[in-house]
Amino acid sequence: MTDVSVIVPTLNEGANIAKTLKLVMAQDTRLDYEIIVSDGGSTDKTAEIAKKYADKVIVGEKRGIWFGRNQGAKAAKGEVYVFIDADTAIPKNYVASVYPAFGDPRIAGLSCAFEFDEKSTKLRIIEEICNEYLLFKGSLGRGELLGFNAVVSKKYFKKAGGFPNAPLEDGALAVKLRKLGRVVYLPVPKVITSARRLEQQGAVKSTLYYAQLALETSLPKSPLKRLLLYRKYIPVR
Repeated sequence: MTDVSVIVPTLNEGANIAKTLKLVMAQDTRLDYEIIVSDGGSTDKTAEIAKKYADKVIVGEKRGIWFGRNQGAKAAKGEVYVFIDADTAIPKNYVASVYPAFGDPRIAGLSCAFEFDEKSTKLRIIEEICNEYLLFKGSLGRGELLGFNAVVSKKYFKKAGGFPNAPLEDGALAVKLRKLGRVVYLPVPKVITSARRLEQQGAVKSTLYYAQLALETSLPKSPLKRLLLYRKYIPVR
């Protein structure tokens, strides 16, 4: 029986995918896990490279990170789905650390704390504020899912209908899961994620961007939508 399915959505990630998958292959665990790459039709060598490391490489019929994650889940055999991005670095104990949480039948999903791949005082402050806030929400069972490292029980994932086609598909799934069970946030282990958007847009603009996408996702019929500058997720890849 497969315990865990690690699902990696990709689109033109030839520069990152090998490093990410090598870290997944290096997991220190006795759990049985598989690696699935769900590609959105890359025009570079992403799929070709991924075939050297992944158990399955699926090329989707259309693009969209929500679609890619759902396509990967359709092919998954594990009882727990781990979703990570193609530029996310997970530590060796990641799979072994997140899987036991689902021994509690109330747990529907979780994310782990994060660090940025670049170091500066500004980024360190953002890391600390975000992690503390998410840890507090998670302690109440009202946690958020971070798309670059989201872990969901197969049972709850299917009940929720997978990732919605929404501006923040990870946040939209978390809303659904919180109606079914608890969503928690683990302080350890920490993953390393890209600071590309923050570096490109700046901290203030990035915060405004994500706040508006969250409003669009949570309150799609709100009259405030007319004031939004951002209504659609803009990929940095």
